[in-house]
Amino acid sequence: MEAGPLRLDLFHRDAALDGRWLALHPREFALLWRLAETPDATVSQRALLQDVWRLPFEPGTNRVAVHVARLRRKLETVGLAAMIATDGAGYRLDSAAPLRNEPSRRFQTNEQRESAGMASQVEEQRVAVEIGEDGVAHVRLNRADKMNALDPAMFEAIIAAGESLMERKDVRVVVLSGEGRSFCAGLDTSSFARAPDPDEPKLTDRTHGDSNKFQQVATVWRKLPMPVIAAVHGVCFGGGMQIASGADIRVVAPDARMAIMEMKWGLVPDMGGYQLWRGLVRDDVLRELVYTNREFSGEEAQVLGLATHVTDDPLGKAKEIAATIAQRNPDAVRAAKRLHNRMHDETGEDMLMAESVEQAGVIRQPNQIEAVMAGMAKRAPNFTDAA
Repeated sequence: MEAGPLRLDLFHRDAALDGRWLALHPREFALLWRLAETPDATVSQRALLQDVWRLPFEPGTNRVAVHVARLRRKLETVGLAAMIATDGAGYRLDSAAPLRNEPSRRFQTNEQRESAGMASQVEEQRVAVEIGEDGVAHVRLNRADKMNALDPAMFEAIIAAGESLMERKDVRVVVLSGEGRSFCAGLDTSSFARAPDPDEPKLTDRTHGDSNKFQQVATVWRKLPMPVIAAVHGVCFGGGMQIASGADIRVVAPDARMAIMEMKWGLVPDMGGYQLWRGLVRDDVLRELVYTNREFSGEEAQVLGLATHVTDDPLGKAKEIAATIAQRNPDAVRAAKRLHNRMHDETGEDMLMAESVEQAGVIRQPNQIEAVMAGMAKRAPNFTDAA
């Protein structure tokens, strides 16, 4: 669908201008899509709640005005903030809204526009996602000059990268790594000096299902239906530690520098760590790491329970494990992840039933039969995409 100069892509759930993706949140995309269905016509807030939020009333969190403000900020980066107009009790998409820099753009050649778009993508691509033919997705944190530290743009980019994989049936496993000298140095301390945005949701607002934005950057990897393997090297502090903890498996360099760092800044870990560390770290050990924010190595991380493997080439080992998982029945792998995600919350009785339900869903299905046939024939399996 077209929305003025924007192309709305329903598959990617994002909007693009001259080939540049805006990295919209799914609800921002749904909001823009709904307005684009009736361009230049006012859509009431009540209609947006019914069509986008699927609610008959304004929720206490995730309010319409908050998402409109966020959408406008992203449109402003491409000179299109005026496209979303406020009109009485509703909003409309102004398809004739001019680009902020339209006079200079009007005289660009196609080659100049393509070159400028590519340069912008390289400059602003905080997170790169590559999907191989083997079904392995490689997500790379790409702010190497700042050791992949987390500023507002980095938070948005990591969440967008994770959520872009949520519905991908062809992706069987994800490798998560950091470019440059480190995996992720944690919060960019310059963010402390940033004045709070008046439209920014409160920490207690659940903007991403069960999580706020800062939690979603770590929990999105656990929520993905396929396994995630983090390859950790260099520095992995604070928020970086919690992002790595969102992975199913962590492969760590022996000399990696790791810490649950928040207490150094007078804060508590609040990016999903307490949920993600259940079952990984003994309670008293975790308390010591949190209370003291002491640094530990990759080798010690394995002893503590925060590293699965320790190797001099964590990315190579992560890719090796990913290649193995990609050769397993993708339906069974996803079912197993769902079971793992539930095992710390459910009763024994409920887990026994959950096992049976998941098994009933995969047994005698085409991919399970192919796993048996390939094993008997001693050949590589040829699975279809996950159901």
